[in-house]
Amino acid sequence: MESDNVERSLQARLPFWRRLGWRLGASFLLLTAIGILISGFLQYRSEEQLLRRSLGALLLNIARTGALLVDGTLHEKVVSEGRNDTAQYETIRSQLKQIQETNRLGDPVYTLSHVQGEMARFAVISHGQEPVGKDYRLVPEIQPILERVLAEGTAAYTGIYHNEHGTWITAFAPIRNGKGLTVAALDVDFRADVYIAELAAVRRRLYLHSLAGALLALVAGILLARRITRPVGQLVAQARGVVEGDFSTRVRISARDEIGMLGNVLHLMVERLKVSHESMVDVLVRALEARGKETGSLKRVAKAALAVADELELSPTQRDALELGALLHDIGEIRTPQQLNGKQASGDRHVSEHHPQWGVEILETVPLLTPALDIVGAHHERYDGTGYPQRLRGEEIPLTARIFAAVDALDTMIHERALPISQALEALRQEAGKQFDPRVVEAILKITKERWVEILDKQAGA
Repeated sequence: MESDNVERSLQARLPFWRRLGWRLGASFLLLTAIGILISGFLQYRSEEQLLRRSLGALLLNIARTGALLVDGTLHEKVVSEGRNDTAQYETIRSQLKQIQETNRLGDPVYTLSHVQGEMARFAVISHGQEPVGKDYRLVPEIQPILERVLAEGTAAYTGIYHNEHGTWITAFAPIRNGKGLTVAALDVDFRADVYIAELAAVRRRLYLHSLAGALLALVAGILLARRITRPVGQLVAQARGVVEGDFSTRVRISARDEIGMLGNVLHLMVERLKVSHESMVDVLVRALEARGKETGSLKRVAKAALAVADELELSPTQRDALELGALLHDIGEIRTPQQLNGKQASGDRHVSEHHPQWGVEILETVPLLTPALDIVGAHHERYDGTGYPQRLRGEEIPLTARIFAAVDALDTMIHERALPISQALEALRQEAGKQFDPRVVEAILKITKERWVEILDKQAGA
């Protein structure tokens, strides 16, 4: 639970576009999508070329075998006569019909001859009444291929092209006379709608595969990113907490990789810093007690404050700050004249009232000690606003400072004024809402007198 809170706190400080998890997830998504798109594009081009070659080869075979059925010598005679009402024309026409019907072609089969620039001439058509010798305009995709078929006598097919009648692919085969000369070209057209539909299906599959791959990459990226960034985030949060003086957070990294090694090293470093921190605090406590305080009194008050913290259910971070502040609350007195027998040599009340601010100035330059600042700067404030140095009132006073003020007063009444525990507790109750926070006083009164005697015993802080 604590590690989840740490992670949420860490994420709250960073905009999502700067979080490593989002960057890794987006990178996986982007790279996978690009990979799928490139692969799909190559597949699409391969499918396109395969379909074009397959369809072209099919039409080419139809044209080649069909051209063998056409009598080239008779066709040459029909073209020279220029008439479509002769027996010779009908013979060629019947041959073309046979080619169309045998191959179940939906569009007429016809022959072309005499290519000049972008124009050719109709000869014979399987269906329809086109006159022999009628001009036939060639689209740019057809012209060079038809010229090569007539000039070289080799069959060929076009790519996909468009004209005013639709989208087509066409195959041409040479028609030869008895001498083996090419006298015309058999034209076999095929509407490319089926071909276009196949390519559209390939595109749809490409889009679907890209989407599915991108979603899979997103899920995988998020899971992998969380696996990587969660322990990193915990380590960063712990490191930040250490800088701020919080040694309570413990992070255990189970991964057996570089991150796991980093976690173990950081754990050892934190343990050593904690020992050094405790040693430094202990030195400061001894220095304060050497200025006239009873030995063990600071640790005794800190223990008492933690007992009240248990009643108020403070967080581990608040408990650490409360304990540290209780130990160092009078650190500012280092800047005041030396005390003799518990009394300030100068007797200057004005100087004494400045020690909270002096304590803040001393500790704020030491990051590991800054959690104590709330108590150091506000332990002489009063709930009714008549305290010092800032005359804070009520909830304006930090909770840890309110707790310490009440506990310190209780300890002072028992050990310096020698009041019985019952009278000291009654005095706190009477000051609730005045000097002390009523909620804190209520928490103190919930603890039994016997327990307070045990906590505030002089030997407790030794």
